[in-house]
Amino acid sequence: MRAKKPPILQYVCLAIVFAVACAYQARATLFAFPYYLHVQAVQWPFIPEYSNGQPRAIFVDPVAQQAGMKENDILVAINDRPFTGLAVYGEAIREAKPGDILSATIHSAGDAAQRRVSIPLQLQRTPPNTLGMITLLLIKFVMPVFCIVLGFWVVAVRPRDPAAWLLFFTLQFFSTYFSAGVESWGPGIRDIAQAYRISISATWPLLMLLFGVYFPEPLPGRGSVWWRWIKRIVIPALIADALLTVVENAGELENFASVALLAAWMERLSKVSFILSFAAIGSFFACIAMRLGMAVTPDAKRRLRLLQWGTTVSMTPACVLFVVQNIKGGQLEKIFPPWLVLISLALMLFFPVTLAYAIIVHRALDVRVVIRQGLQYALATNGIRVLQFLLTATVLITGVIFARNRHLSLANELTTISVLILAVLWLRRGALRLRSWTDRRFFRDAYDAEQILVALSEEVRSIFEKRPLLERVSTKIAESLHVPRIAVLLQQDRFYRPAYALGYEGVPQTEFQEAAATIQRLRKESEPTRVYFDDENSWVNTGVSEDERKKLVALGPQLLLPLSLRDKLLGIISLGEKRSEAPYSGTDLRLLKSVAAQTALALSNVQLTSAIAEEIGRREKLNREIEIAREVQERLFPQRLPEIAGLDYFGRCRTALGVGGDYYDFLALPYGKLGVALGDVSGKGIAAALTMASLQASLRADAMRAGDDIAGLIARVNTMVYDASTEDRYATLFYAQFDPATLRLSYVNAGHCPPILFRKSVSSRIVERLDKAGGTVVGLLPDCAYEQANLTLAPGDSLVIYTDGFSEAMNPRLEEWGEKRLIEAIASCDGLTAKEAIIRIMQTADAFAASEPQSDDMTLVILRAL
Repeated sequence: MRAKKPPILQYVCLAIVFAVACAYQARATLFAFPYYLHVQAVQWPFIPEYSNGQPRAIFVDPVAQQAGMKENDILVAINDRPFTGLAVYGEAIREAKPGDILSATIHSAGDAAQRRVSIPLQLQRTPPNTLGMITLLLIKFVMPVFCIVLGFWVVAVRPRDPAAWLLFFTLQFFSTYFSAGVESWGPGIRDIAQAYRISISATWPLLMLLFGVYFPEPLPGRGSVWWRWIKRIVIPALIADALLTVVENAGELENFASVALLAAWMERLSKVSFILSFAAIGSFFACIAMRLGMAVTPDAKRRLRLLQWGTTVSMTPACVLFVVQNIKGGQLEKIFPPWLVLISLALMLFFPVTLAYAIIVHRALDVRVVIRQGLQYALATNGIRVLQFLLTATVLITGVIFARNRHLSLANELTTISVLILAVLWLRRGALRLRSWTDRRFFRDAYDAEQILVALSEEVRSIFEKRPLLERVSTKIAESLHVPRIAVLLQQDRFYRPAYALGYEGVPQTEFQEAAATIQRLRKESEPTRVYFDDENSWVNTGVSEDERKKLVALGPQLLLPLSLRDKLLGIISLGEKRSEAPYSGTDLRLLKSVAAQTALALSNVQLTSAIAEEIGRREKLNREIEIAREVQERLFPQRLPEIAGLDYFGRCRTALGVGGDYYDFLALPYGKLGVALGDVSGKGIAAALTMASLQASLRADAMRAGDDIAGLIARVNTMVYDASTEDRYATLFYAQFDPATLRLSYVNAGHCPPILFRKSVSSRIVERLDKAGGTVVGLLPDCAYEQANLTLAPGDSLVIYTDGFSEAMNPRLEEWGEKRLIEAIASCDGLTAKEAIIRIMQTADAFAASEPQSDDMTLVILRAL
């Protein structure tokens, strides 16, 4: 089995992002609470802000106000250094010490007269432990740390899951929302910190949008019109807005002039940007509401209802404040009472708490696999082994000490040793049971889904028998999810019947018709379907008949897994309740759907292999039957040639298939005459061979008493063949009688290729075609009249009778051999016997065809007068 490659790249990216997030949070905590970390830091007398093309001072504290600075004063210089970027003020703060004087050149808005103020810098002192201070500690330290740890843990467990990464970056917003004084962090570091902070903050609306679509599972209907519009317009607009915001804020940190034009444009588009961002954030709640409306099972409804209420309560107050702020302008603390702002922001703490509760307790994302991989093997399994070792050692040491102190006899020592051995064996058995109980009790639902899927996928590809396939799949699912009862039902004769069962006393005697509501539901949805017998509104209690419901109750499923392939329902896997009594999670369903897809494909291959084997058996039987028919047909051709004085003759037939419709015959007639027949039945194969046999039987039955009236003979043969065959069966036929006494040849041509007569003269050969007498084909019409003709063969004359398989033989270039080449081949056989001539002519035709398979039978008869 080939294990899946570890997600090294994902872990490297996670380590980098986690390190950046932790470093940022550590520095932000130092900025927000230096007094708790015993760091002497000066208190910022004001906060610099760049808006409307001017750097302004906001949140001016009382000390700065006493020095002459007012709210929204425009900053010109700090410590005689031109205020060209926010970092100018940050550098002054970073280098200052408590008691230093900060010099600021400012002027009021609307008044160009500059003034210089000197602000004494004070030490940040530890504030009293008020409720407000505790709230600040929660929202600026506890909540960010909690978000970082939660996001990191989920991604560490599910590094390949996009929803886990969306959760991680969405949560990081709560660690970057509040200002961390990056202006004072020093060159280089402040630029990285600012880029990180603004990137998270600016992309948060987009992250919320995508998070709503993909968490906890991808939202159905992503191929609809609304999603196409979001992908084409909303998402690109949000990405562009985020990128421009990052550039703008990074530029304002170092040089206002470099981004002045961009800042002006962003200021004009701020309303549009806010509406777009607010709509994206609102889509998160809309997606949860849509999922809640589509949820069927109580488990899914409970989880989604928790997410809806928790996230709504946590984010709604802050969102209302931000909307009002955007309409009025200014800072939140200047618009609303500080206590209201503090409470609204504190409520945001419930957003990550709600997500954590949904993930850990309600398994919105199955992350307990980390417990399986970490705790079970590190603590449960190994810990129990260590405990087993310590108890064993204790028992042995106690037994040895007891034996030495008591000075036991040999018999008592042997008894003591036996008791010790039994105790060790008992401890070993108890440890095994304890490990098994621990696994069932605590880690039953945790498993490595990817490894199970890879292993099962590799196995089912190599299984080509139905029973081992169903047994392996059922056993693997039972071991992975700890499901005690599994039944597999497969389609058979318009019913779905149990083909394999695990955990039942016997194979359940339950079957479902193709028209059953359960089957129709699984065929239509092609999704795992939960079964809740205790829910009055469940489909199993409202959408199926009472008889069908009783069958489901006897089967006892909690989940029905369809085995579908190309809209065809091959079977159903019925999964009972887990031993843990926990519902099947989203990860369970994704795993089972993948397993079902692989199983359906393997089952289809099994059925195809079985069908191929049956078809091969049928073909072998048919080939054998055709071989027997060919042998029978070979016996129908002349086996012994009657000796006719003054005539050398021979015939040969080569069929295109195993059997064919060409017919030739030599009949020993009364008075030493010879009857010669050559026919070509329409069609090929068995049907043509049967018509050929009928033609031979009819001709032989009447030829002996026909006398010289061969025209009447062929008329009667026509009637007999017509009566014995279907409407689309007929045959061309050339029949002749040769009288050796007079060398006269009488013939009738019933629609056959005109035979070729080679007259031998002194200087050359004269070629004639026997096409003057005859009639239509035999077997097509019920009553037909035929004419016969006579000719006399002179010594050396040759008559060649053939079927169109010769003249229409083709080479690879699709050229026909034709009658002309046939005549040339016959002419080259001068001096050969009839048999030798036929062999040479066939060789010549084969050479022309270049071994290309022919589609028609090839039959040739040669009569040569001696």
